[in-house]
Amino acid sequence: MRDLDFPIGFTEERMRSRQAMVEKLDSFQRALESNPQAKDRDSFFEAAYRLVTSPKAKEAFDLQRETQATRQRYGSKIGQSCLLARRLVEAGAKFVTVVDTGWDTHQQIAYNLTYGFPGKLPGLDTALSALLEDLEERGMLERTLVVAMGEFGRTPKINPGGGRDHWPGANSICLAGGGVLGGQVIGKTDAMGELPVDAPVTPEDFSRTLYTLLGVDPDQTFKTADGRPIKLVDGGRFVRELVTG
Repeated sequence: MRDLDFPIGFTEERMRSRQAMVEKLDSFQRALESNPQAKDRDSFFEAAYRLVTSPKAKEAFDLQRETQATRQRYGSKIGQSCLLARRLVEAGAKFVTVVDTGWDTHQQIAYNLTYGFPGKLPGLDTALSALLEDLEERGMLERTLVVAMGEFGRTPKINPGGGRDHWPGANSICLAGGGVLGGQVIGKTDAMGELPVDAPVTPEDFSRTLYTLLGVDPDQTFKTADGRPIKLVDGGRFVRELVTG
């Protein structure tokens, strides 16, 4: 009967090899479907699909709906990103990240941060102040936590290229809204900005505080595919001064 014989050049050994491969793929698929983490990914895919098909989402991403005065108020580049962030939060987004590159000033730091194209400090000053004022005017600041930060600090001393390199010893983070008591500085570095000398806040402290302010349990533990426990935050303390002064 037709198709019961192997094609010319196709051996039984090759057939067994293919069958073994099919069994491996099938077992992989079964394991994937029974994995809770894989099921969680499905919800992410569904959320992504809703995002690209939602009229509300498309409207939130449309900056043309803002007045020219509002767009000018926020400034260019990072300012427009902050304006978009406000629109997304207004539309119901729970977490928005604004990324601004160009701060890694290993050379000519004074010029690049002030007069570079565009000047980093003037642009951030305009954008962040506009965002906070706008959120306050719309009654959104108290329920929106704004965090402005980088990955690490910069070296206390200028390098031979006129810039500053990476420095893990000390860094500054700005928080506003979301229950944070404004108008205060927590902690202090030495005169060189090299190391903290009063009320230091560790990365673990900051993470625990951030999750707590966002209403996320920082003591949660997750497990990898092989069962290894991963703590959301390993230690740290809640920086209570942020909300009590």
